[in-house]
Amino acid sequence: MRFDLFLVPGPVKENRLADRAVVIIDVLRASTTMCQALQAGARAILPFAESGEAAEMRIKIGLESTLLCGERNGLKIENFDLGNSPSEFTPERVRDKIIIMTTSNGTRAYAGIDRSSLIITGALVNMSRVTRAVADSGRDVAIMCAGRLGQFSIEDTLCGGLLIHRLLTETGRRADLNDAASLALLLYRSNSRALKETIAQGEHGRYLRELGFADDVALAAGVDTIPVLPVLKDKRIINNDVE
Repeated sequence: MRFDLFLVPGPVKENRLADRAVVIIDVLRASTTMCQALQAGARAILPFAESGEAAEMRIKIGLESTLLCGERNGLKIENFDLGNSPSEFTPERVRDKIIIMTTSNGTRAYAGIDRSSLIITGALVNMSRVTRAVADSGRDVAIMCAGRLGQFSIEDTLCGGLLIHRLLTETGRRADLNDAASLALLLYRSNSRALKETIAQGEHGRYLRELGFADDVALAAGVDTIPVLPVLKDKRIINNDVE
């Protein structure tokens, strides 16, 4: 089994993703919020890099069946229905709705990889479901960390390291890791007993706490609290567990 982890977003040659299980990670907060939305009953999530694209798609699909959601610099975009806080995505707000989402980091990571055969949204909150799906696929793995504003983020790398650790220990397979994957595995194993503290003290964690989102940071640092499997199919992220 081959693991390639990408510490920051950027162009990746298509042949490095072909026939792989691709896991996109944005712990703070897009991946976590997507998991929460799907658990709360959202029909699907459509990720967009730009807010204008998201707004245009909402008009095409229709206002009644959709919610326009997203943030810039951590704060809800003006005139959007919801921001990017998982606490906003309650069953009362999102059940049976199509979520059209754009965020500063996470949704951008989906651009250009829709030709891969298996694209999973990963977070700490759904780690067991992601691990099982990747293991069952039998494929080599590409882990895409969304980072923060094009830079390394400790929480995404920790999450990628946990995924690699679990796949290695639970499947017993031999693995070939790129240097970034080895770094992520070492980072996780060095901080496995202090995930919440490490994430809260990270740059992005501190920033969100300053904005008043300390509860979001704590929720996102919990492991296996939202057991869903978001998979990208036909440009829509759906909960593969309910098909």
